[in-house]
Amino acid sequence: MTVPILQINDLSVTFSGRQGKTQALKGVSFSINKGEVVAVVGESGSGKSVTSLSVMGLLPDSAHIDAGSIDFIGRNGTRHALTALSAEARRKLRGQEMSMIFQEPMTSLNPVLRVGDQLTEGLLDHGMATKANALIKARELLKQVRIPDVERILKCYPHELSGGMRQRVMIAQALACDPALLIADEPTTALDVTVQARILQILRDLQQGTDMSVLFITHDMGV
Repeated sequence: MTVPILQINDLSVTFSGRQGKTQALKGVSFSINKGEVVAVVGESGSGKSVTSLSVMGLLPDSAHIDAGSIDFIGRNGTRHALTALSAEARRKLRGQEMSMIFQEPMTSLNPVLRVGDQLTEGLLDHGMATKANALIKARELLKQVRIPDVERILKCYPHELSGGMRQRVMIAQALACDPALLIADEPTTALDVTVQARILQILRDLQQGTDMSVLFITHDMGV
């Protein structure tokens, strides 16, 4: 019997505001097996991103998980009850076992750091490289996502790159920890059709070359 790497059972989330509470999720349940790609498709406001943020432990302070459970099994076989973990334990998992590609790279990448500095900083923070080989690893990551002229891109700031190139940098950053689970939240939003196709192909090839599980979130059935 296959044991899911991610199991969400009866998850309910509400947001508190001046007008009271708003139900964002109610009774959401699904699972993802090792090496599997699962897509969550729905219109804007249907709770797709709330689901992914719940898994990652990145819900805003106004949100509250009212019911349900989220279980995650790491690469070493350890089961983690995510909703019961401390903030520090969740942070460690985000850096070493699970990663997320956000919708808009310009709000996720640091605008005042060069691409190379952002990649090496992340690798060092999460113990995925030493000072001696962090830059080598950063180059490898950019090559993995098919970025040409790697040396030039390493020295660029995010605003100097196209939307598609920034998204590739985000993917490289997410892959830095060799995650067991990758969450891609609307990774092709605001990109033209040609660039969308390239980004999707990169993600598909990267996933097929590993045993990584992917939760793919989109509002676009065409994707």
